[in-house]
Amino acid sequence: MLRAHGAEAVREAERPLLEAGEPLMLRAAAALAERAVHHLRSAPFAPQVLVLAGAGSNGGDGLHAAAILRREHSLAADAITAAPRRHEEGAAALEAAGGTLHPLASLDEERLAHLLCGADLVIDSILGIGGRPEVPAELLPLLEAVRDSGVPVLAADLPSFVDATTGQAAPEALPARETVTFGAVKAGLLLPGGAELAGTVHLVDLGLEEHLPARAAVERLEDADVRALLPRPGRDSTKYRRGVVALAVGSEQYPGAAVLAVSGAARTGAGMVRCLAPQAVLDLVLRARPETVGHPVGPGRAGGRVLDDETLARTHAVVIGPGLPGDDPRVRRGVALLAGQMDVPAEAPRRGVLDAGALGAIDPGTRLCPDVVLTPHRGEAERLARRLDIDPDLPAPELARALAAATGATVLLKGAITLVAPGDGGPLRSQDDATPQLATAGTGDVLAGVLGALLAAGLPGPDAAALAALLHGRAGRLASRDGLHPLVALDVADSLPEAIGTILADAQDLNRGAR
Repeated sequence: MLRAHGAEAVREAERPLLEAGEPLMLRAAAALAERAVHHLRSAPFAPQVLVLAGAGSNGGDGLHAAAILRREHSLAADAITAAPRRHEEGAAALEAAGGTLHPLASLDEERLAHLLCGADLVIDSILGIGGRPEVPAELLPLLEAVRDSGVPVLAADLPSFVDATTGQAAPEALPARETVTFGAVKAGLLLPGGAELAGTVHLVDLGLEEHLPARAAVERLEDADVRALLPRPGRDSTKYRRGVVALAVGSEQYPGAAVLAVSGAARTGAGMVRCLAPQAVLDLVLRARPETVGHPVGPGRAGGRVLDDETLARTHAVVIGPGLPGDDPRVRRGVALLAGQMDVPAEAPRRGVLDAGALGAIDPGTRLCPDVVLTPHRGEAERLARRLDIDPDLPAPELARALAAATGATVLLKGAITLVAPGDGGPLRSQDDATPQLATAGTGDVLAGVLGALLAAGLPGPDAAALAALLHGRAGRLASRDGLHPLVALDVADSLPEAIGTILADAQDLNRGAR
């Protein structure tokens, strides 16, 4: 699992090493230079590197890296000093290696364009862990010129003008092809804003691990975590042991939502999928997924429960909301079931998903548990926040945490970066596995089904939510050929087995290679 920390935690972890005289800057610079060489492998003969250097330690990292590129790799590396002061030790090292430092104040537009025209790589080391999401006016022309030049950017520690803790970024901040981060992944690199600018994140080990807090600020699942968490059937498995999920989904207006959510659950590996829907919707579901167990709802059935006690006791998770209007009786009953407000057997599920129409049934008195996952997009999250007297304009990480604290549920806030705020107050999760092609009708219904299947298999709410986001994103990438092709929601469900199999097969390949 990728574990990220806030700025203050990283500073505290660095302190004992710096006091002991550890040359952290030189080690960071050497790693930065190594990644620069890696990026220049396909560059033309005699590639050139241009460092944008601030006055602090981040600028020192960049200047020392430029010196190493000259001394050890015979590469042309020079710098633009972006502040009135400069990091003197780093500047002296670069000058001793034969490099040139150009004060930004001395460069007119033509000279700046000339320097960038000759560069094959820009190293952004203006600001690091102390950066804030505001760009001084005097630096705006520099950033604009770099962006317009199209020269690839390698960020030192994190892109400049990104908050290392929150991820909030200045609109003018430079997007990097890769970020070489030192000692620990910074939380801001995994959160909206910073994550979009960071590119690929490459962690350099500086020996901070034993000094970092045991609890990370932000976590992200990786493939190894999928292999550890994903339930897989054994020789003695039965459909009930694999998990039974019941979905109250689909209506006259949105019948397709039922097909999509049921397909998401089935293709993720649920042992049995029940669908609670009007008969016309069930007919549609059964034509697409004949293995589904149908439970009709509608006129003449509104007065009683759809599932009897025995069936309810053999159901392990529920999904409420996809394709349902807010006044549908299934919404009220589903929320009451998950909130423990119904007279049902003790074995009845208290874990499940509240999505779409079901989110509107949550009020300030609704208390849920962390194994219940709310799955709003930003607009739904803002509407829920207003009902719960939470500021709807909070940044996404804070909004997700606030909704989780107010309801007790785990909150999966959908977006380009999907955030998971555990209902038990655990570390925020951040998943960046998706493609923009997933921005199409019905993909959220598939996600709800995926999540329901994982909850039915027994995964804790936060793990199930993060894993569902990862699998859903990977399936979307497969279905769209890494974002090249448009997709429809059912393509995502149909790609889930391949997405899962690819991750598991990679583990088998690794095991064979280790023999």
